[in-house]
Amino acid sequence: MTYRPTFRKQGDGSTYQWKNCNCASHAMASDRHRRGVDPRNEHGWLPLPPEIRNRIITVYGDRGGTSLDQNDVAVQHLYTVDMAIRYNIPWASFRSFIIAGRGAVVPIWYAVIAPTPFDASPGFFGGHGIFINERRAADGSYLVYDPLADGRRAGIPKGPQWWPGDLLRRAAEAYPGTNAGCIHASFTRDTEA
Repeated sequence: MTYRPTFRKQGDGSTYQWKNCNCASHAMASDRHRRGVDPRNEHGWLPLPPEIRNRIITVYGDRGGTSLDQNDVAVQHLYTVDMAIRYNIPWASFRSFIIAGRGAVVPIWYAVIAPTPFDASPGFFGGHGIFINERRAADGSYLVYDPLADGRRAGIPKGPQWWPGDLLRRAAEAYPGTNAGCIHASFTRDTEA
């Protein structure tokens, strides 16, 4: 069975909580990348979104939202996790990486999610970062860890959800700056080899 990281929510009470989607997603990716083992002492541990955010502020300053590149630099420094960033990777290649045993942080355009049962932030329609853990062969769905899905009130999903593949693809392809048929993604190592 594919290793499943601990879900990290965005609304954790930290200063930048509502701008920490990428930090929360990279915390989950780091957990997956290292299969829950702390690189500093070989015990179980949970990477934290505020740790990643604080490292980004130290290196880049306080700029609100964060990028895949900034988060990669932060998790390399904090957890010795080297994410493999691919901009404008064809969807078929992305799918192959996930099937082969990698997790991925993916920027999406939330307006595509808004009219669905997976909407974890009614009224939000902008850019957002999520973590993809695995693909289910039976129906092509993806196990999505949306940091907004914290069940904070009635009607808000809680924890990882199986999103239809076509929904994930449309949301990722709609993210600004992507070429037709492509998405951006930051991959963990293959943890299932």
